[in-house]
Order: sequence, then structure tokens, then C-alpha cells
Amino acid sequence: MSSLLLSVDLEDVRDWVEDGARYREAVPRNTALYLQHFQRWGVKATFFVVGEVARRYPRLIAEIADAGHELACHGDLHLQLDKMTPQQFRDDMCGNLAALENAGGRGICGFRAPTFSLTGKTGWAHEILADLGFTYSSSVLPAANPLYGWPEFGAAARQVAGGLWELPVSLYRLPFLRVPMAGGVYFRVLPFWLSRFGIGDSLRRGEAVVTYFHPYDIDIEQERFMHPDLGGKRHLNLLMYIGRAKLLKRLEALHRRHPFQAYGDYVNALTAASAARD
Repeated sequence: MSSLLLSVDLEDVRDWVEDGARYREAVPRNTALYLQHFQRWGVKATFFVVGEVARRYPRLIAEIADAGHELACHGDLHLQLDKMTPQQFRDDMCGNLAALENAGGRGICGFRAPTFSLTGKTGWAHEILADLGFTYSSSVLPAANPLYGWPEFGAAARQVAGGLWELPVSLYRLPFLRVPMAGGVYFRVLPFWLSRFGIGDSLRRGEAVVTYFHPYDIDIEQERFMHPDLGGKRHLNLLMYIGRAKLLKRLEALHRRHPFQAYGDYVNALTAASAARD
């Protein structure tokens, strides 16, 4: 089933930057900008929300829900899975769910692991998610990666533990470019014609295309600081600031070609189609 899945990973990058509180607050303003554009385009998105952000901005979370967008979990404190035991992960997810529900979220059934840190070594997370009532995860980067990757998982969406669906990150098929085609810095920095080609090719093949963006991806006024998980490498940090003014324009151009869909709606249709085949 082909679909272009629209999502925002709602996190505050200042939380992982040294002395981050001294930098400008940006999450509410940037999220409002996303919401304005989504309303104008008439689309619904999935917001994968960090629990700490939900506790900090409960009115913002309620506004997202009231606008008809889907709320999903992105970890209570944005801890990568390999930094937790299974029990700690379960506790983290319970905290994340409580934070979203206290802010007005209902029917939360989706999860995205911070930094796509669900790998072969942390595959136990699928069973915990299913046990907690989640119906899908979009947490696997199915290729080798300097941070986290699970090449053996494969590119296709499939059911794992307890009927839980895993929707892997969509990658370019080019052998020399096995990186996400529709997410974050890759979407901003790589040529847009390449993104259009990759996305269109995947959709023509009947596949879902997973997108992911962040508040900072459209923040053209953000102060310069070293972003987390880059090993202090300045050339990588430079990429974090490139193309931010183009992102919403590129998304709008994609919307003119292909309809967007929230993750939960797609998973419901996927489940129904799977049941009909059975």
C-alpha cells in the first residue's frame, strides 16, 4: 500500500545541548508554523512527542490534538533504547503515555524510538510496545549507519511481536546512497529532484514513504551550537543549519504531487487489508 506518511518528531534540542536553557525557546513557535501550513494544505500529520516536551507545553499538545492531528510517543526523556534495560524502557513508555494523556491525548498507539535506535540488539522493545497496547512503531533504520541501523530488518513494513507493525525509515535505493530520502537534514541538504524521484519511485512501487521532521528543521533563527550525536564534528554540525528556509516549500511541492497521511490512519488501512487477505 502506497502512502506518503507525514510526521514531526516533537522534541526540544536544547535538552541535550550543554547549558541549553540559555538558548532561545523555539518549539512552540516552530510547531505553530507547521500547524499553520498543515491547516492550509488540509492535511493531517503524526506528532511523535517526547514526554518532557508534553509536560513543558501541555497547551501546545492539546492544540495539536484539537486540530485533528495524531499524537504518538517519542520516549519520555528521548533516551536511545540501548541506554535502557527492558524494564526501564517499559517505565519510560508509561511516563511518555501519561504525559500525553495528561495534556489531552487520547487513543495513542504509535511510537518512534529516539535516533531510530531500535536495532537487532534492542528488538525486545517490540514485545513491550505490543504488550502496552501500541499498534505500530516507526523506529528502524534498515541500513548500516554510524549511529543506529538494522540492515537485516528489511525495507518493507511488516508485523512483528503481537501483531505490532514496524514501519522502517524509507531509504534511497541507490547502492551509494543508503540514507533516508524524506527526513530531517537529508531532505533539506540533498537535491530536491533526488527526493522527488526517490519518493515517487517508492510510491509507484506501492510502498509507504516514511517522513520525519523536527521543530529545528524550519528554525532559521536558531543560535549556532553543537548539536547532539555528532561526535563534536563541525562539518556535520554545519549541515544541521543548511536548507531550513526551504523545507516547508519542499513539503508543499510534495503535497501538490502526492497526498499526505497520518501514520495511524495508514496502519488502520494496512491492518484491514491484511485481515482481508487472511
